[in-house]
Amino acid sequence: MKKLLILCVVLVGPMLPVWGQDDQAAIKALLYNETVGFFKRDKAKWADCWAHTPYISFAANLYGGDFTLIKGWDNMEKQFRSQFKSGRPADNVTVKNSNYTIHQNGNMAFVWYDQTLLDSHGKTDSKESRVVEKIGGKWKIIHVTALTNLSTLASQAAK
Repeated sequence: MKKLLILCVVLVGPMLPVWGQDDQAAIKALLYNETVGFFKRDKAKWADCWAHTPYISFAANLYGGDFTLIKGWDNMEKQFRSQFKSGRPADNVTVKNSNYTIHQNGNMAFVWYDQTLLDSHGKTDSKESRVVEKIGGKWKIIHVTALTNLSTLASQAAK
């Protein structure tokens, strides 16, 4: 029995860090796809990135200096419905996420990262955090905090 246990540790042990890397790559792809889906007005892509549960939340500062907090998938979908039904064409947005810090503990992970958006309005920088949960084998977003550098946006608007 000891020999079998040692054999398992020797064979499987080196693979454990790779599994974590696969999760990290999946989490990074999830965060990228959620942002791209939102800005391209692809509701199916955006919605697939979220857990459709009453315990999700979204917090962000807004362009007018206000802030928002949305709780629950039904409220989230309702709040953003008009964004996806808009008749105006989607802006061509380039999304660049960098400087990730990912702390994974089982089926949950906490992520901090920097985000830069480039579009027809210029460059927008933000500090982003996400809490993601593995549900049915897929990572899903359950919490967002988006802190946009509004002073940069104000100076671009003044130009």
